[in-house]
Amino acid sequence: MAGLEPGPPREAVEDLDLAEAAGCAEDLTGVLGPGTTDQRRKAAGERLFALLTPGTVGALWGRVRAGARAEDTGADPVRLSLEIAVEDLRRLPWELLRDGGSWIFHDPRLLVSRRHAPAHLPVPGFPGAEGAGDGDGNGEAPADAGRQPAGPAELGPLRVLLVVCNPLDRTDLADQEHATIAAALGTSPGRAHLQVLEGPSHQRLFDEVRTWRPHVLHFVGHGMPAVEGAAAALPFNWATRENPEVDPKEQWSLESEDIAELLDEWRPRLVVLNACRTAADPVDKLGGLAHAFLEAEAEAVVSMQADIDSPAGVAFACALYREVVKGLAVDRAVHTARRELRNRFSEQGYWALPVLATQRDPEAALAIRFVPTERSITTLCENSLYRDLKLFVDRADERRVAWQALDPVGPQEGRPLLVISGQSRVGSRCTGKTWFTRSCLLSCFLHGHRITYVDLRSRPSGGAGGEPGSTHKDWLGLLRAVRDGCLDDSQPEPMRPEAFSAFNAELNALVAGAVPVTAGPGAAPAEPVADQGRPFDEQVGQADRRRAGIFRAFLDALHAADPDPARVHVLALDHAEFLLPEMCRQAVYPELIEPVARRREAPLRLLLVTTKDWIDRGALPPEDGGWWQPVLTLGDFPDRDYLRLADEYCQRAGLNFAAEEVRGAFEGYTKMISRRGGVAVDLFRTIRQTLYGADT
Repeated sequence: MAGLEPGPPREAVEDLDLAEAAGCAEDLTGVLGPGTTDQRRKAAGERLFALLTPGTVGALWGRVRAGARAEDTGADPVRLSLEIAVEDLRRLPWELLRDGGSWIFHDPRLLVSRRHAPAHLPVPGFPGAEGAGDGDGNGEAPADAGRQPAGPAELGPLRVLLVVCNPLDRTDLADQEHATIAAALGTSPGRAHLQVLEGPSHQRLFDEVRTWRPHVLHFVGHGMPAVEGAAAALPFNWATRENPEVDPKEQWSLESEDIAELLDEWRPRLVVLNACRTAADPVDKLGGLAHAFLEAEAEAVVSMQADIDSPAGVAFACALYREVVKGLAVDRAVHTARRELRNRFSEQGYWALPVLATQRDPEAALAIRFVPTERSITTLCENSLYRDLKLFVDRADERRVAWQALDPVGPQEGRPLLVISGQSRVGSRCTGKTWFTRSCLLSCFLHGHRITYVDLRSRPSGGAGGEPGSTHKDWLGLLRAVRDGCLDDSQPEPMRPEAFSAFNAELNALVAGAVPVTAGPGAAPAEPVADQGRPFDEQVGQADRRRAGIFRAFLDALHAADPDPARVHVLALDHAEFLLPEMCRQAVYPELIEPVARRREAPLRLLLVTTKDWIDRGALPPEDGGWWQPVLTLGDFPDRDYLRLADEYCQRAGLNFAAEEVRGAFEGYTKMISRRGGVAVDLFRTIRQTLYGADT
């Protein structure tokens, strides 16, 4: 990709009139305030450009722009970085740079951002830089200072921590921003996980960053400029006109001098300060909150250099995360989000407020990788089992629990067995267990694990396997259903039929009491063997031993199917209530579930999805609760979250929640929801079908 190295050559630096630039700082910093005309912004941008491009710099700039090509021509845009080491100059609105009648930060041929200049490397010859340098007495900074390559790409899904500084303040539209970010990330199912902290304490915020290890740390609030002698800060849980009585113990501020401690164990790839006046602060010794995060070695920081209205902040966040979740570089994402602000709020000039500053290479700052290929991920998301996950709202806390159990982040040890149940207090039959299960599987797939989803409501091939005339299964019906599920083409990696040939041979022999025909566990017969579909004969001798042999042959087949013996296989058994409880307790639990829970069948992991009633009927032995507890129970959505979730659902479904007809339809259910005390998870789909018909 074409571009310039950060910072011009030394002879170009000498061309810059730093004193003139510093002298006009006061004039230029006011052009971003409310009421500023577009003409005044243009004049400021042209003045900034004249200051930046005298002599050698101007010649370099002319060559770069002449050779730049827009993306729609098939060329990569030129990536430019402004490295501003002088604190007084950092607070100038460089995003207004204007050349030849066009805004440089809007040029489709360019991707422009700021490069973080470490505080210990001041510019020689500028006031306050005396005595600074590299130790050689010449006052020059090392050529490669602050230009180390970004660290290796992090394994996804992208972890986003949204911190709402004050949930009691409705003016910042935090609920709308939450819904918008969730919907934007949901455009690419499974690739991102959004966790939300509302009005956390100092300790809770610090603990969450250290344990959850977010790739993106996003704040929604109001940045407070520092008073003389104090640090810039983000206040938390302040009193509002609607809520004047706030416990003083809950009020606190995240100050710029606290940032190093906040990031002492984990450094986010990207910090987003979607709050007013967070880009810089002339009286803060650390240069503002954004500079403090960069000094603490966050890879990139997006902040606001003036007051921004909440609707514009929400629009910016939506466009930013819609691009980020596609895997685009952070400067490309900010470029698109800036264009969105210009299209929607052109008169206010909000597009110039976001400041992107990077520690190193913008392209690698938010690098997230997945083990499968992009094509295989897209194919899976278009699969009928997974394509509707784009409408799957909320469940962030539960998904995090499942994720940490099956595939933990950081040093925590996971669990090979996770039991998921559902219970609705509003009388709904739907609790979203199936969508939740598929969401968990998708996350595991992105980590490179083999995933298999089996719906136990289906009728297995070969043999009755349960109650006559029903889909309920005994233990043998379960194994046949899982085998058929593993072979089904709807799986992202269906197993080949011969993978179960040895199992079928063992099964055919052992159901009738004959001696096994294979040479040993997992050994493949000379010719492919099909299941003869016979039921298990309990009257033939050694029934328990034969049953155990069938389970052993089945597990051997699962392990032998993958050429990598260490690769994790996550097997989800949905609607386990269709397995007869007594059969589960007597055969399936001791021969399949317990061995997985005790890690004797590594690397197999099991998701057992069922109803609370099935568990209460003793399908899983209570005395062994230490192996299968705790159960993750899904219920109704809280009634307080209804309108936020309705907004998110509408954005995911392509509906305009602000439209009178749409919002009115959803608000019409608020009294019923308040009376019930919860929201059925399928209510949003019901309202949508009422509005537009069942086929939308």
